[in-house]
Amino acid sequence: MISLDIDLSYLSRYYHINTDNWKQYKNMSITEIMQTEAEQGNTKAAEFLMRITSNPEELCKLFQLADPKNRYLIIAHMNKDDQMKLMEFLKPEELVLGLSIFTQEALVELMKQLPPETLATVVLEKMDPEKFLQQLPEEYMNEFLSSDKMDKNIFMAALEEVDESELQKMMEHATGQPCYDNSESIIQQMGKMDDHQFQRAVLSFEPEGKRQLIAGMLQEKPELFEEFSPEAMTHPFKTMQKEEILKSLTVLETQELLPMVENLPQDVMALIATQIDPEVFSKVLCSDFANIIASCGFKM
Repeated sequence: MISLDIDLSYLSRYYHINTDNWKQYKNMSITEIMQTEAEQGNTKAAEFLMRITSNPEELCKLFQLADPKNRYLIIAHMNKDDQMKLMEFLKPEELVLGLSIFTQEALVELMKQLPPETLATVVLEKMDPEKFLQQLPEEYMNEFLSSDKMDKNIFMAALEEVDESELQKMMEHATGQPCYDNSESIIQQMGKMDDHQFQRAVLSFEPEGKRQLIAGMLQEKPELFEEFSPEAMTHPFKTMQKEEILKSLTVLETQELLPMVENLPQDVMALIATQIDPEVFSKVLCSDFANIIASCGFKM
């Protein structure tokens, strides 16, 4: 039985229960009390469960759900799946509060599990693509540039954003010969390369050239940012303080945060779910948790 601080005066008034009977009802659930009353001829009590589950406002008053202690006692008796259902009614900042139990390293690992478009939202809210690229190791840029999803036409358009000196150094690395051609000539030569030669040339850029090339690609097609691996997108967060990471996550919607929240221990999840609005909670209880309502009793 879930023992709550129930408004007994409310029960006495609306269900005609004699106040002298409360002591004998100690350690009984609401349902058991009402069954006993009904057997003694109390017709109001016989209708209790049906009436209370169709009237969330009445349930909220009876169970005093405005008291977070009562909400917590009920939620703590739910399984993890049911607690997760309640999380859907919380605000992003309330969910992020729960994530604060994780270490900085653990938060970064959880971020890697987010869908690419969701993770990209967090990264780009925190920094623009240029700042992101400045912090990105070359291995992740190579990984991005080698993706099968990259179209040569996008590369060709982005090459126009690369400094001439970077293009010349790239051609020198790719061919092993000095290059004094201008940008237009180099880009024309690259356009005539087969796919293998072209990729080799692209990967021959020095880090700064790769940054300029990728920046141009993202300017041409912003959605390409999602092609960075989770490891690449979370790399800048490895040097951030935990509080800074948590603040970054508040830009997400509740549904986007749920995959991370699902990793919370069940006892912590119950505490976080307790932030749910009392009126919303009473409606959810009435619609989905009549069994829990029936198992609630009162403290003496």
